[in-house]
Amino acid sequence: MKIEDLHFDLPKEAVDEENWDLEKWRKENSMDYLKALHIMNMSDNSEVKAELFKTIYKITRLHIPEVLYKYYSLTSDELLNKKKFDTLNEGQVFMSNIKDFNDPFDGKGFYYSPEQLSDIELLQPCGGRIVEDFNDFIKATSFTNNGIQSMPMWAHYGSNHAGFCVSYDMNANKGLRSCTFPVQYTDERLDVTSLMRAQAQKISNEVERQTSKGSKTVILDDYTIIFMASLLCNLKHSSWSYEHEFRCTTGALAEGMPYIEAKPKEIYIGMNCLKIHETRLLEIADSWKIPVYKMIFGECSRGYSLVAKEIKI
Repeated sequence: MKIEDLHFDLPKEAVDEENWDLEKWRKENSMDYLKALHIMNMSDNSEVKAELFKTIYKITRLHIPEVLYKYYSLTSDELLNKKKFDTLNEGQVFMSNIKDFNDPFDGKGFYYSPEQLSDIELLQPCGGRIVEDFNDFIKATSFTNNGIQSMPMWAHYGSNHAGFCVSYDMNANKGLRSCTFPVQYTDERLDVTSLMRAQAQKISNEVERQTSKGSKTVILDDYTIIFMASLLCNLKHSSWSYEHEFRCTTGALAEGMPYIEAKPKEIYIGMNCLKIHETRLLEIADSWKIPVYKMIFGECSRGYSLVAKEIKI
């Protein structure tokens, strides 16, 4: 699917703000980054694009739930386990390189063809490439709104119930909330070659124009590529839709990396968690003065349900 083929019928009716229901709106309007990109590129003016991006960003904020959850694995690598416990105790979350995620196709929801840019003189020495890998500029970490009853999440990300899960109040973690986005699931990658070519040509023209005037530093005020990458890095193949993922993304060189502040709200201990790990999680919960629960199987329940039993510290 090519970016120039994107087309959406935009609503013309004004929103009834007095009777607006956020939850109803969320169900009827899932986040669509392709539509967002289509809207942003309706103008060639860089200032207009920046304003459109700000508006799109505000819309993404409406999709963030009050509480999100993060599952943590625990293994035989006790040094790594300690790092996870220490990070939780310090009120932080580790930000990974996207290339280290368990899905090798993560961050690959869009692409461009360097060959189709290679005739631009400025890019000829690098074979038409503007960016080698967009993921090199981003660090990320994943959350879910599946809650604590998701057996696949416990199995896949909680070490077969031997790990733990932490809930985060997104309103209390304003920094975390500000860079968290809902993930959109799709079956088809987006070809952004035409956009990259237009940007490359614009850069080339600006370099020529400004250097001809004797400028030693070339200044560009068009952030289209950055806007595009920050939105489209949240695309993922539809086979992962069971995760209901929300992704926190930041610049790889942002202040504080590779950690971001995240105050825990509650801790949930997996039903198969080792006693030594459970003891450490109880200590951390006590230091934060937050509730801690042990997940147990509902032996007498009709369904395959997990029960969160609070542990009094």
